[in-house]
Amino acid sequence: MKRIFLILTLLAVSSFAIAGDLNPPAAPGSTMKTLGEVEPRIPLGQADFPVSIHQSGSYYLTENVTISTASNAFYIAADDVSIDLMGFTITGTSNSSCGVSIGSQKNISISNGTFDGFGYSGIYCPYNTAQNIHIENVVAENCAKAGIYILANENSVENCRVLNCGTNRAYACGIAVGSQSRVVNCLVEGCGENSSGTTVYAITGNSSSQIVGNIVKGNFGSSSADHIYMIKGIDGSIVKDNIVVQNGINANTQHFYTIFVSDGSSCVGNSVFENASGISSVYTAYGIFADNCCVVKGNTVHGNFSNPSTTYFCGLSAIDSCLIDSNAIYSNTGTNLYTLNGCVLGTNVAP
Repeated sequence: MKRIFLILTLLAVSSFAIAGDLNPPAAPGSTMKTLGEVEPRIPLGQADFPVSIHQSGSYYLTENVTISTASNAFYIAADDVSIDLMGFTITGTSNSSCGVSIGSQKNISISNGTFDGFGYSGIYCPYNTAQNIHIENVVAENCAKAGIYILANENSVENCRVLNCGTNRAYACGIAVGSQSRVVNCLVEGCGENSSGTTVYAITGNSSSQIVGNIVKGNFGSSSADHIYMIKGIDGSIVKDNIVVQNGINANTQHFYTIFVSDGSSCVGNSVFENASGISSVYTAYGIFADNCCVVKGNTVHGNFSNPSTTYFCGLSAIDSCLIDSNAIYSNTGTNLYTLNGCVLGTNVAP
């Protein structure tokens, strides 16, 4: 009996020892680095401008800024640069050049603020050797030539607004992007008033681009440019779900295109109405023009070209093996639907 009691006692003591301290030490502190330690951000205020960036990094604005000299607010000459405007406005004058001028760089991000009143463009990159420029939540307004003009490849312009740019100037442009790029959920309004030159654009993309979900409204009134394009997509581009309304009022032009697509591009689900209502002295005007193996489907084109003084008006014109299906084209001055050279017609409403 004593032997059994001794064994039970030893087991109890052993169990208590295994259980350990009833008050364990506190949990160890975090070993993760803060965002500032991982990617230190560089603040910029009025005293820092104009800014030339020659080193990769992340920059942010701390206040509203005014540029009164004949220079760019930012000149970017390095790869891997991000600029967060933090909701502030950079204001230029007729003496200033661009809000942002970008060299032949890659991996550039600009977001969350406004460029107002620059003497040339809000954001400008003329180099098709540049790559992966991302513009988001930016407003470009009252810029003399273009709002956002980026010929780089594989870039994106998303959730931006371009307002009242390119007034009284030749070759005005709202948004332009290079190949394999995106213009998504943007507003282009009031641009190109009294503009001139050979060609002007509200939105244009190079080959294999996506122009999706944008609103293009009230641009190129009284413009005398030879060719006016509200949206242009070429070489396998997608032009989809855009609203294009009340553009080209009182324009005086040779050729007016509300939407132009070519060479295997798709034009799907767009609304095109009340454009060029007072247009004059024009040779051709189109709601949608498609050329060479394009798909044009599910668009609505109505109430365009109320002034019948032109040589040729057409709601939807397609040539050279395009597929035209499920479109509603009505109440346009001139011809509602015209096709040529092997186009395939589905079920369209085109009285």
